[in-house]
Amino acid sequence: MIEATVSTRYWLAMLSSLMIACGAGGDRPQDGGSQAISKVHGLNFSPYMDGQDPNLGTVVDSDQIRARMQIIEPYTDWIRTYGSTHGLETSGAVARSLGLKAALGAWLDADLATNENEIENLIAAAKAGEADLLIVGSEVLLRGELSEEVLIDYLVRVKSEVPDLPVAYADTYGILLAHPKVLNTVDVFLVNYFPYWEGISIDAAMETINTWHQQVKAASNGTKIIVGESGWPSDGNAVGLAVPSPESAARYFRDFVSWAEANDVEYFYFSSFDERWKSAYEGSQGAHWGVWDKDGKLKPGMGAVFDVLVPTLPFARDSIPISIQSP
Repeated sequence: MIEATVSTRYWLAMLSSLMIACGAGGDRPQDGGSQAISKVHGLNFSPYMDGQDPNLGTVVDSDQIRARMQIIEPYTDWIRTYGSTHGLETSGAVARSLGLKAALGAWLDADLATNENEIENLIAAAKAGEADLLIVGSEVLLRGELSEEVLIDYLVRVKSEVPDLPVAYADTYGILLAHPKVLNTVDVFLVNYFPYWEGISIDAAMETINTWHQQVKAASNGTKIIVGESGWPSDGNAVGLAVPSPESAARYFRDFVSWAEANDVEYFYFSSFDERWKSAYEGSQGAHWGVWDKDGKLKPGMGAVFDVLVPTLPFARDSIPISIQSP
């Protein structure tokens, strides 16, 4: 037996890169035609394009949502959305028409009037049969915009209105661990893991995520866990030892999916597309979280995850480092 450390996984990823260069995988999956594609579990979906910003009131129509969703439809089983107003309320119907499962979100913040619209539209979409999972709020506790009590009231309301669908809340692992009452209220919780934002190097990223995930599992009391967000930017500013690059973004995508598959972890990868509007709120890296670029082109190295000819890396269940058989 050989202990496969993070360094070993790096060389496995480099071997994959050589395979890609020789035409044995990589970026070949692109148009979703007759070519076999290995789908990911789920992708976070936001439809905004250059010049649009949801924080400035942009309204998107269903045609734009459909056009963007059609790009990713061949590559994923699920999509996850963040809001249910300003045109986003049609996302579930569009997803259904494309054969996708839909985790629909209500965006909550400190504005109780807009929260009411979000909640009402989310409930309406659920009752219309357009959702498979309902996500009531995303990182609203992290941002400090609502109290735990108010959030729980929203969660209980949606659960009572739509008793046949699972109801979830999404936030970072640290916030969820600090709010056990929320964990005991939801049917499912979505946990966000971002080693990049915590300054952790790409070499240590998966070991760190595995540690976080074990902590969350221990606190879950049996409640279902889905990774709601995780990703790595392909450009932008370094945060501590975390350095954005196309190579690191592609490596993280493949490492994360390999880890998730080995551990039977459901997930929504962050994110579908590069979106320029995000840079105004989180720095230059905000525009570079996509698996696809802003124009809908699959970014370099990302195709290896979808290529059935390129195997996932052999992560061991609940354990890093891993063991692999020597020849």
